[in-house]
Amino acid sequence: MKLKLMLVGTALITLALLFIFNENKTPTENLLQTETNDEQQLSTLQNAQHKQTINNTDSMPPNISQKEMVRCNGIAEIFTDSIIEDSFNWYSANQDVFFDNIKQQKTQQSRIASAFINKNKSIEADIENFDQLLQTYPSNKLVAFNLMLHCSYSTAKACDDSMMQRALDIDTENGALWLQMALYQLKDGNVERAQVSLLQFIQSQYYNEYSGDYFSTVDLALKEAGANDDLSLKIAVLGIAATRYKTNYAQLINLCKKTDTDNASLLNICLQTSERLIESKGGLFTHQVGLSIQKNVLEKYDDSEGIAENDAAQKAFDIFNEEANFAMNMVLRSRKRAENWLSLNVDYGELAALEFMINQAKQASDNHQQDPCAVDW
Repeated sequence: MKLKLMLVGTALITLALLFIFNENKTPTENLLQTETNDEQQLSTLQNAQHKQTINNTDSMPPNISQKEMVRCNGIAEIFTDSIIEDSFNWYSANQDVFFDNIKQQKTQQSRIASAFINKNKSIEADIENFDQLLQTYPSNKLVAFNLMLHCSYSTAKACDDSMMQRALDIDTENGALWLQMALYQLKDGNVERAQVSLLQFIQSQYYNEYSGDYFSTVDLALKEAGANDDLSLKIAVLGIAATRYKTNYAQLINLCKKTDTDNASLLNICLQTSERLIESKGGLFTHQVGLSIQKNVLEKYDDSEGIAENDAAQKAFDIFNEEANFAMNMVLRSRKRAENWLSLNVDYGELAALEFMINQAKQASDNHQQDPCAVDW
């Protein structure tokens, strides 16, 4: 029982990252309390936006059914299912063996997965590891993005311009890498160079943080190491995902927060950046940061119409978050729904997967012949 409760706690922490929110707070309040770095939280941010770019945020996302969905009981009851308990116990007993086996593998996916699973004591050591992986696999975009992501977090001189540029050159059309370059430059106090990178981010052809590549890489590595393909493997992938670095927006938030209308050029870059973040489909947190920066800029322009439209977009986003909460409670009760959700994350990303699962949860709620809250593994 003690082991079971420990595993339940670990799973709940993981799922909280995936928007199983605290019942006493709105989804937005929880999202705004996610730390952007070790010292600052987004909850201290004054929100952001401007009229000429608001039209793309009127709804988020547009394809959610208006049907109601069943509200299942607390997610902890899922873990009373004997199949799930057995799977957790099996995985827990063999986890160290799997991780050790991954370290012994020489395949590309195992070496990369090991960098995520076996975290070093310092971010500088992790950066060195990712840099070595990038030199070994110079076309791997997942490694390139994560090297830049780690560099934008590091407070030490673990990275240099040549390292960042080497990673960026692998994927120059991807806005996610230009954004990491800008955040790295802002951390280094180079606002002028960061503005150039932000303009490249704004004009980028697409935005991809390679979350799908991450899931598939870790999944394949675990299978090679002997993990099964049941619930235990899926929980393992999600648990490892919970330890990943997320984009650190603190420097960008501070820059746009302190920029006023007397610096119209930079304020407009903040505005366009916020729009690009919203459009990026990079995930719920990225979308929220975009809305927040966008509203802050609109308030500086005293644009009452734009602020009203932003408020409507924020309300739609809050509703989406709330429905994602209810839907994920239902998704994780069913092997089939959970498999569909993970597959969609790999192929289409977080937002599209959640949108699909919300609609699936509403359809399941409409089926009066089956209990959508039943645990079915």
